[in-house]
Amino acid sequence: MIQDLIAGIDIGGTKAAVAIAIPGGEIIARTSFPTGANRPAHDVVDQALTLLADMAEAHESRLTAAGIGCAGPLDLEGGIVISPPNLPRSWRQFPLRAIVEAKLGVPVTLDTDANAAVLGEHFYGAGRGYSDLVYLTISTGIGGGIIAGNNLVHRLGEAGHVTVQPAGALCGCGARGCLEALCSGTAIARRAQEQLRGERPSMLRQMVSDGRDVTAKTVEEAARAGDDLACEVWQDTITFMAIGIGGIIASLAPQAVILGGGVAAGAGEFLLQPLRAELRTRVRILPMENVAVLKAGLGADSGIYGALVLGARALQTARS
Repeated sequence: MIQDLIAGIDIGGTKAAVAIAIPGGEIIARTSFPTGANRPAHDVVDQALTLLADMAEAHESRLTAAGIGCAGPLDLEGGIVISPPNLPRSWRQFPLRAIVEAKLGVPVTLDTDANAAVLGEHFYGAGRGYSDLVYLTISTGIGGGIIAGNNLVHRLGEAGHVTVQPAGALCGCGARGCLEALCSGTAIARRAQEQLRGERPSMLRQMVSDGRDVTAKTVEEAARAGDDLACEVWQDTITFMAIGIGGIIASLAPQAVILGGGVAAGAGEFLLQPLRAELRTRVRILPMENVAVLKAGLGADSGIYGALVLGARALQTARS
């Protein structure tokens, strides 16, 4: 018997994930692949759709709808990727929804990867039970999604591009001192590399000598080991995060802030514990003890679960 399933696609700056699931959200199959720094958008989408078709065939099922989370900014009404700073130029003005609808022949809902992730966490992860929450993904870039009154809030802005250091590092969006330009995984690695150009001793130099790249992960490892240079970079990261997240909390008063993405998932409480302490010193307009600061419950899967929620909504809209 052929089973009706929903497809989910999660497209980020580093990798793309695809999954098929029953309408209730139980994932039947999933996989992921690198998006590539210079890979054309059409190639990435074609590979995602080929993988979905193969998975559906292997499980003797058919796809009835699809949800897509993609790095923004997006034209949600037109289903177009506008100008994502962490994807190649081929993604600019890319009609993603229309292409997927045409090739799959099913209704499709498109939203930002961060909005997809906040939906995934709200329905299946750390955000269950909260009616008002903010999700931030700390990865190649930084994006944010908002749930208010149990509903997804759509805004044209990007949480990763609030200013946390005037005249700071140049961001991919063209501004300076953005949260993303200082606290994304890419930015943490860049700031550590800049520090290594001097003469300061650091175990990061030995890591490089051993053939390892300087990444947010290696900075975290060195900071855990007490390396002075890495600890300084890590503490600066926490300070900049607290400035940006503190402003978001003061403005929106959420019940919870959930941090996802590779940096938060890998660091866990090594990031969250000092971040909570820093936020308590910065946010005074409301009691921080009423705001939970949590790690994403779904880890790297927040976005793909959210894409499946979007797919279920596409199916519901098509049937109504």
